Amino acid sequence: MDNSIDTVVDQLFELLPNSEFADDMKKLVKNAWQPGRGFVESFATMMTSLLGRYGLIFLDPLDPELKKIAAPLYSEAARRAPEIASAIEERSKELERDGYHAQVLATANSFPLFLHDDKGGRHAVQRLENRKYKAKDIEQEYTAEELATLALEHPQKFSPNVTLRAVVQDYLLPTLTYYGGAAEIAYFAQTAEVYRVLQRPATPILPRSSLTMIERHAGRVLERYDLSLKDLFEGLEPVIKRVVEEHLGAHTAKLFSNAEQNVNNELDRLRQELATIDPTLAGALDTGRKKINYQLDGLRTRFIRAQMGRDEAAHRQLQRVFDQLYPGKDLQERHINITSLLARHGTYVIEWIFNAINLGSEDHQVVYL
Repeated sequence: MDNSIDTVVDQLFELLPNSEFADDMKKLVKNAWQPGRGFVESFATMMTSLLGRYGLIFLDPLDPELKKIAAPLYSEAARRAPEIASAIEERSKELERDGYHAQVLATANSFPLFLHDDKGGRHAVQRLENRKYKAKDIEQEYTAEELATLALEHPQKFSPNVTLRAVVQDYLLPTLTYYGGAAEIAYFAQTAEVYRVLQRPATPILPRSSLTMIERHAGRVLERYDLSLKDLFEGLEPVIKRVVEEHLGAHTAKLFSNAEQNVNNELDRLRQELATIDPTLAGALDTGRKKINYQLDGLRTRFIRAQMGRDEAAHRQLQRVFDQLYPGKDLQERHINITSLLARHGTYVIEWIFNAINLGSEDHQVVYL
């Protein structure tokens, strides 16, 4: 990284709220992300500062010594590339036939390793019609056996793709249990075939904990309007409608419901009478009923918007809750960086999260800070 990383860190903290913890967090981030460092070292430095006391260990998968240890597996995977590709392709078809989505686009011409050029650039390798393998931007063609020899002698020229990555990981670090997110676990439905072909023991898989952090101000809004995290999954507009009808404009909303019920009750009585005189009149009434209810629904929608427009503070509060707890219509953990929580609560939030994790539960956890 060059000197522009300092500007990026400054911009980050301009966007975050100022608090008693902000200065300490800025020092922590700046200490990790410095000009002259690479992304790997910066990331590991910051994460060690936050999580080192829990015994978490960070390994760089591009470390030359690790690649030397993995060389025999690289070589065997290269030698058996056609078998691996065919097995994954067939498994993918099975998953799709059973109604599942395959995580990896698999073809019979795939190769389980990336080939690196002299500058460290990573290139995908594909099998050609002549049954040799070639990277897109590299002229030379190889047989599977030639790539196997090259991987054994120069493992630094290779790195595993997503289908081989977990197998290499377990080869380097024999794994008791793998905790993964939903997408990570889904990969194993296909990559289990790679374990089988290479005769490696498959890793037991468990779902990692999934949590949403609810800070005090957001919790108060949820409590005030009797909402839960699950309610947010319906979207902002349905939640606004519910808040208006149950809280901000409950009296008027009740009048709408009563009016709708009374109108339809009277229309039901009228329909029965008309049906005895002329059945076609009953059909005409049904058409008119739809138009009346449509107009009532439209008027109700305008009322909800008008009510929320009068109470701008409530609208801002609900929008803020969505931005923090269900940003981009997705789980908080997919969008919000831990730095924002650290700036508001300090490193104590790490301990709160650590203590809240329940490894015995597969449910999504809601944690109130």
